[in-house]
Amino acid sequence: MRQAGSFLYNAPMARLLILLLMFALAAPLWAVKVKLKSEDKEFEADIENLQDGEVTYRKGRKQFTVPLEDFELPSQFAIMSLRSGESGDELMHLARFALHRGLYSEAQQAAAKAAKLEGFNDKAERLSAVARNLEADALLDKGITALDDKDVERARPLLQEVISRFPDTPAAVKAEVLLGTLKRVELEVRAAQLEKEAKQAQADADAEEQKRRTPIDDWLSELESQVSTNTATKKEADEDCKSGYTNRGLPKYENVVKAMATLRNNLEKNRGLLTFRGQDAHADRVDGKARALIIECYYSWAYNLYQGQRYEMAASVCKKGIEMDPRDRRLLSLKVDIDEVYDPTEK
Repeated sequence: MRQAGSFLYNAPMARLLILLLMFALAAPLWAVKVKLKSEDKEFEADIENLQDGEVTYRKGRKQFTVPLEDFELPSQFAIMSLRSGESGDELMHLARFALHRGLYSEAQQAAAKAAKLEGFNDKAERLSAVARNLEADALLDKGITALDDKDVERARPLLQEVISRFPDTPAAVKAEVLLGTLKRVELEVRAAQLEKEAKQAQADADAEEQKRRTPIDDWLSELESQVSTNTATKKEADEDCKSGYTNRGLPKYENVVKAMATLRNNLEKNRGLLTFRGQDAHADRVDGKARALIIECYYSWAYNLYQGQRYEMAASVCKKGIEMDPRDRRLLSLKVDIDEVYDPTEK
């Protein structure tokens, strides 16, 4: 009875042990840290199978199957390494896999293992040499990128690493040449920094100047706007006189003349306020436009008075125009016409 009871008591434990062994031996598992392209962090996975570019793995208790390409390149190589055999062909396939994906160190490691096997030394060394040159070129490219960005502090150690790690490669020769240009680049960077600081200082000064000069600039712009408004008024007067409404047009000429005379007087009185660059020139432009408009008004005003046979007033207005511009041919010609019909001594 004791023996039977002992057998019955131990049978469940034996079955459990057998099930655990069967589960452990059902499929080989390899644990490795990997990272998917779609995730931010690495995780530990048990790689169960790799077939036709599909990876089956366990993460915790869950099983997943995804394309090998969904993993980051280093993780792809880690998975391939776990599932790859140790024959020469398999190791060379693994080395080429790494080489074609820019994993140059990994390619050299796999090739180094293959080189120890009979019949694979030459092809493995050739592949390793190619990978080494490409690794040197990739490191050199990083240094060149840093130089293009004028980042001397980042470029120097990269170029020095190319020379120290890959002294017998074409990349090392290029790195030596580029190291010789670092001093020039440093000077260029310093000059660019000083230029930037100078421009900022000038911008700050300009901003302060703009703040102080704005009231006068606004005043000058307002005066220029008044000239434009009165130019439009002069055109209205021309249309009025052309349409026969001289009594409506003539006063407009007079008003424009008075407005522009006042504007010019104000400019002259306040010239002392024009202390910032460009303001004197702006004032000169406004004054020139106002003066030209006054002369235009004097001519049109006098001409329409003459046409209306108001000779005395026409002579007076024409005289004022000539005083402003003694060389204006239109005013001089109009004066001749007025003088032919009007003699002030015959009053």
